Amino acid sequence: MFPVNDIDKVPMTKLILFDIDGTLTRTHNGYLPFNEAILKTFGFAGDIRTVVPDGNTDPLIVQDIFTKVGLEIAVGPAQWRHFTAHLESSYREHIARGATTIRPLPGADSLLRQLSEAQEFHCSVVTGNFEATASVKLTSAGLARYLGRGAYASDSEHRPDLPAIARARWEIVAARSIAAAQCVIIGDTPKDLQCARANGMKCVLVGTGRYSVEELEYWRPDACLADLSEPQQVVGLLAKL
Repeated sequence: MFPVNDIDKVPMTKLILFDIDGTLTRTHNGYLPFNEAILKTFGFAGDIRTVVPDGNTDPLIVQDIFTKVGLEIAVGPAQWRHFTAHLESSYREHIARGATTIRPLPGADSLLRQLSEAQEFHCSVVTGNFEATASVKLTSAGLARYLGRGAYASDSEHRPDLPAIARARWEIVAARSIAAAQCVIIGDTPKDLQCARANGMKCVLVGTGRYSVEELEYWRPDACLADLSEPQQVVGLLAKL
């Protein structure tokens, strides 16, 4: 408990929810494990390069791939579990061989380290990846140690469902509540912004993915950055939101 005259000095807690692909990390040849998992699970040689996956969840990406070639396949929970297991193992194998690489984007490691050292910030993820593959990617990029458990495609295929799940998980671990207005989603697509707005959260968009800064500014996020390469600037911005 803080003394009454020190209350104004206590920093306001903020939960920062990061997208992974295109925001924190860049994957080279990620289509190799993804396509392999589709073939192993569904017996179909689908190709993620035929669709635009940015901002989407893995289940909806798979459905888009099916739709692209005119297939109608109803996928049940058991098949999604099989697909997730195949995807995780395929990623691990391709990374181990060096066929697929995952690296942090400029500034990501330094930014997460600075946020983790600041009393007022807590970092987690909201991602279209399944939890298992999100873990593989973040570990491979050296970023997993900075991030608490968030929300994933394995929780819901509908991305707007995920921020509330991540927020609730943080509240359980922290044993206290946090207002939606004190949560900030950082992503690289308009879908990240839509996701934030649907949950009453703030949003920072970065031009490190498919969309340029000019395109992202059109959607009117709370802030827009070219990248995360100036961590102190980003921390200062987040403190003011």
